[in-house]
Amino acid sequence: MKRIPTAVRLSFGLALLANTVSLIAAPLKIACIGDSITEGAGLSSPSTESYPARLQKLLGATHIVRNYGVSGRTLLKKGDFPYWKEAAYTQSRSWAPDVVVIKLGTNDSKPYNWKYSTNFVSEFEEFIGSYRALPSKPRVILCTPAPVYSKGAFDISPGIIATNIAPAVRDLAARLGIEVMDYHTRLAGHPEWFPDTVHPNTRGMAVMAAIAFGILQNLPADDTEIRVGASLSATKRPVLAWPTERAVFVLQTATRVDGTNALWTVADAIPATDGSRLLLTNSTASPRFFRLWRP
Repeated sequence: MKRIPTAVRLSFGLALLANTVSLIAAPLKIACIGDSITEGAGLSSPSTESYPARLQKLLGATHIVRNYGVSGRTLLKKGDFPYWKEAAYTQSRSWAPDVVVIKLGTNDSKPYNWKYSTNFVSEFEEFIGSYRALPSKPRVILCTPAPVYSKGAFDISPGIIATNIAPAVRDLAARLGIEVMDYHTRLAGHPEWFPDTVHPNTRGMAVMAAIAFGILQNLPADDTEIRVGASLSATKRPVLAWPTERAVFVLQTATRVDGTNALWTVADAIPATDGSRLLLTNSTASPRFFRLWRP
């Protein structure tokens, strides 16, 4: 058998190792496209509390989630501030994402924007096509706008979103064979998550991230109850843990449980993953009860 010179064998081995490491280490790139809700307007720390930031925590190092939300932007090209003209639009496509999550339409409901409503579906389809045509051939996921409560704010129309825009997004997704995150339906009935009637607070963002996780991971609608594990940290604080695949569930807390009258609220704290588990340290000194709830 012909011997391979040592230098050649070493070079070949390093190249093979480099290629193997590259294949293993390459994270999936997720671009979150949207307006102020995606950007995280109204949050104390959008870089940690927005739904893309929370999604990054849930997914861990195997994914890179980038937030391309720009406040006030429309899908309509003739809207007051079209997303088409933003640097974020160009940058998100140049990044060559593997997955694109599009959540636009809320600002299109403003009367001075919706007067161009006849262009909404065709321009949305064109917008989707501009991502589908990328060399990275990304998986595209559409989001319905979140519900708007009371009479709305910032000239945003709850009625137009509910009766026109959300159905149009669902229909477009069905016609193009695209997955949809129906935030309008799954965030309904919770005005407490929308302090200004439009923008979700940190608890609403936790729910959005859980919904996104389930869609991205193609997880079935399994509502089987699962217990939250607990241990003590070095500082004697409870460390809560549950399986990563259960990130479709949101952690809720209650200060007391009294029959069916317990008041459960979504936890503010942001869990992180160690690869197999989601972990969260309970920082409050008062007694707490915890459960997992699927929105």
